[in-house]
Amino acid sequence: MRIRIAVVAAAVTVAVVAGAVAVTTDFGLGGPPALDVRWTSDTATSVGANHHAAVAGAVGGGEGLVFAPVSGAGGSDECRLVALDAATGERRWHDPIPPANCTLHSVADPALGDFDGDGEREVLAGSTTEELVAYDPTTGTVEARFPLDAYGYTRPAVADLAGDGTPEALVVDSGGTVFAFHAGADGPAWRRSLDGNAYAPPGAADFTGDGTDEFAVGLGTGRVVLFDAGGDVVWERVAFGGSVSWTATADVAGDDAAEFVIATTDGTVAALDGRTGEPVWTRALDEYAAVRAVADGDDDGHPEVYVTARDQRLRALDGATGDTDWTVELAAGDAQMTPPPAVGDVDGDGRLDVVAVTNGGTVVVVDAAEGHVTGTYERDTAVFAHPTVADTDGDGDDEVFVVYGDGVVVSVDGGGAEP
Repeated sequence: MRIRIAVVAAAVTVAVVAGAVAVTTDFGLGGPPALDVRWTSDTATSVGANHHAAVAGAVGGGEGLVFAPVSGAGGSDECRLVALDAATGERRWHDPIPPANCTLHSVADPALGDFDGDGEREVLAGSTTEELVAYDPTTGTVEARFPLDAYGYTRPAVADLAGDGTPEALVVDSGGTVFAFHAGADGPAWRRSLDGNAYAPPGAADFTGDGTDEFAVGLGTGRVVLFDAGGDVVWERVAFGGSVSWTATADVAGDDAAEFVIATTDGTVAALDGRTGEPVWTRALDEYAAVRAVADGDDDGHPEVYVTARDQRLRALDGATGDTDWTVELAAGDAQMTPPPAVGDVDGDGRLDVVAVTNGGTVVVVDAAEGHVTGTYERDTAVFAHPTVADTDGDGDDEVFVVYGDGVVVSVDGGGAEP
């Protein structure tokens, strides 16, 4: 562990500007405590640009596992999806990607979901083999393979769009083709081709307030499309000039229907009304804005949207208006990119925390209500993937898992209660 120390007089400066709290943090003398490492995985590869995030959870009756997509050098045998013990980091199983398909995008962000309706969640991941694969989470046994038109870059989703008790595995490949698959079927339930690449995670939720879920997709052209259970377009918008690169799904307007919150490469963050696709609010931030986490961090009954950008600032935005509640400077200056944060109770105090990572390798835990930094950890390796926060041991507190650019997964203790 290497903690950056600067000789400064104060660790935290707080300023109130136009009703928003801006918190600028210097990780210096008297600053927040260092977070402890729970474990470090043995999944290192020869490249430093791994940028797909893990998923974690309790599966198979309560077993805690972390599923990490690991990419390596082109043409090598380093690419694989790896299942790790969430308590120790020990490898449980892995599924290799053939060397001919091994690239930096070899395995997309995996998802956990019960796509076959048997009461147990499966692990689903797209890959450069141009297929969506469903695995038994405890053994790694392949339960289904669904062909795609191009490699799967984004995290898939599992939802029962029709509300008929038959869930769909939903995925968008890198070429912008949308698929809905049913377990046991020979082909897709429906397939729709869109004009544009897809790099942002899609969203499945009740966007229209009709009691059933729809499927939202954002594209590199700035286009956003909402599909119903049969694959028909509910609405579509050319939202903004930049590429839609990150998304979140939540009812931020308090109208009993979800909004699709998007972030674009030109720095736009917007909440799109789920019924119409029109913006509820729009913010212009720095380039490469990133959003994934929405939660009621201050327990006031209204959600906040937690956003980062290239300027390495973490912002809490009011979910209803988009106004800034507080800002934390995670690191000085601009970075290549800053992954979006995650939210959970990682220190066991019953309050939500925001977990953010910097491109430079620092993990920062922030009190979600006030924007105070409560702990940091730094590894001298780049991070391009968002952190994963999940309760993998069923104790009510969340654990933190970070995939570094070299393919190593690190689990840190969020502080407070014992891991």
